[in-house]
Amino acid sequence: MTASSSDGYEIALFLLQKAACIPSAIGSLMIISQVSRSKFNRRRTQQRLLLAISLIDFQTSILWIFTNFFVPEDSGMLFASGNQSTCDAQGFIVQFSTAGILYMCALQLQYVLVIKYGWKEYEISNIEKYFHAVSIVFGLGTATAALVLEQYNPADWDCWIAGSPQDCTSSNEVKGGQSDLIETNCTRGDNADIYRWAFFFGPLWGSI
Repeated sequence: MTASSSDGYEIALFLLQKAACIPSAIGSLMIISQVSRSKFNRRRTQQRLLLAISLIDFQTSILWIFTNFFVPEDSGMLFASGNQSTCDAQGFIVQFSTAGILYMCALQLQYVLVIKYGWKEYEISNIEKYFHAVSIVFGLGTATAALVLEQYNPADWDCWIAGSPQDCTSSNEVKGGQSDLIETNCTRGDNADIYRWAFFFGPLWGSI
């Protein structure tokens, strides 16, 4: 990739990211307002699940709008001005947003129970606590695990689970004979591919 095309890519990424995240944040904020201001809505499990999903989406969208302030300055990203600590903070919140995936599963299950099996609101309310517990524990658990394992690094357009340097060879690749190296040269984020699938892509595909 030439210097000019690389600059064009960075500018396009910078603009498109904002263009996608700003409407998402506004939409989530509208749902948050609609649910939180209505006593009738707050009494319904379906609305409370929507509120949780929207809160997670809102915080993540805002974080991505200002992603340049979190990505380390030496990452080469356009307008990057953060450091490793801010990168860890962004990575943690982005990973916690996987709780939203499980909340979506809970919402889908709620629809099945109500529409297909005729569950009443009080019956759904009795199991609602498990919807919240599973979603939040998974989000916080995987976010904390990735932080302890030093997995949060610049990942193209934000800080998330990634190897550092980005083209490093992981321990798993070394053990599999995919490299001439005798040990990993990743200074951070070793075996990031495995953690991405275990902490995000696996649950995402499972929810589909």
